Amino acid sequence: MAKIPEVYYGSNISGRPSMFANMTKKLDKILELLDLSTIEKKDKVAVKMHLGFNEGYQTVPVFFVRRVVEAIKKQGGVPFVTDNPTAVYNAVFRGYTQETCGCPIIPIAGVKDGYVKKKEVDFEGITSLDAAGVLLDADVLVNLTHSKGHGSSSYGGAFKNIALGGYSGPTRWLTIHGVVQRDSYFDEEKMTKEHLEKLKEACPRNAPAWDDKKKKASLVFYECDQCHGGEKLCVKADEGKTGWSVNPENFNSFQELMAVAAKTILDSFDAAKIFHLNFLLDITAFCDCYGMSMPAIIDDIGIVGSKDIVAVDTASLDLIAEQGLNESVIRKIPEQYMRVNPDLSTKLHPWQLIHGPLKDPYNVTKYGEARGLGSSKYKLIEVLSAEETAAMEPPKHTFESEPSFF
Repeated sequence: MAKIPEVYYGSNISGRPSMFANMTKKLDKILELLDLSTIEKKDKVAVKMHLGFNEGYQTVPVFFVRRVVEAIKKQGGVPFVTDNPTAVYNAVFRGYTQETCGCPIIPIAGVKDGYVKKKEVDFEGITSLDAAGVLLDADVLVNLTHSKGHGSSSYGGAFKNIALGGYSGPTRWLTIHGVVQRDSYFDEEKMTKEHLEKLKEACPRNAPAWDDKKKKASLVFYECDQCHGGEKLCVKADEGKTGWSVNPENFNSFQELMAVAAKTILDSFDAAKIFHLNFLLDITAFCDCYGMSMPAIIDDIGIVGSKDIVAVDTASLDLIAEQGLNESVIRKIPEQYMRVNPDLSTKLHPWQLIHGPLKDPYNVTKYGEARGLGSSKYKLIEVLSAEETAAMEPPKHTFESEPSFF
């Protein structure tokens, strides 16, 4: 019988207003339980992150990044933070530098995003993906993720961080994101630009789109919230002319290809040298790719860590479901920003309440589990819980102790 994977959880709730009970110590404990001793001296350790873009500062705080980097160094590893070139080039504006992180920051596929290793796959006609060469040069992978919403899959966690972030730009944007267009959902010969405009006018999200250069119509699945389970307004506007439809297959294909892409990255490393950390802090509706500040629609939860990617994302999604949407925040957000299911009591995950019922955030974990990447059954182990630390005698607290200026 396979061993149930352990998922370590440090809540953002502390039992005492003291450093011994705070998130920093919980991260330290999670890293201890993950057992970084498999990192050998001089191992090159890729700390895969999303460093954000432009004014998007709601990523993993650099304070925690440095904590992880120092833990790697204690094992004798040689860490480097890595992400796509654009994010790396302007990471300094969001506080990420070699000095603050404690290690170099290196573009994941080289400075021109062209250092790749072609990996063979077999998925819906896709035969290969260009994996990021710098990432695969590493001996160890620390998958350091900011958990948040995502337009295509409704959730971006550990899978998304390597399934999209572990590849070159063309693979990420054209192949993986583009897979949603592979299943036919309308008759192209009967579609015209004028007819598409009728569909677009009917859609509150402007998801139907027309490409003037290609003279082709498409549905921007990232934007589509499937009218939150009600009558599909674009389908109604089509009036059967082109057979326009909104199908679960299109949404599912993106998550399944993410599982394929994640497996390709993970298979490139020794399983004993892979670590996943999800930061459930500043949880926004959309991806860090937006490059701007966004309201946190789910209250801070904490940090989750595991050596099992399926377990870590499943546990994160379960914790988000338990936490629920912050209704006082989402009530203030206009429809032009995002629409929310009118029935918040419906049996859907919080991410589906935002991004639509066909975007089941658990799908990627199910596809990953089917491909042998881990288990959706897990044992959640909370470290330094509020109850535990509340019962402990705190040390004497000293203010301005390091250094003292008086």
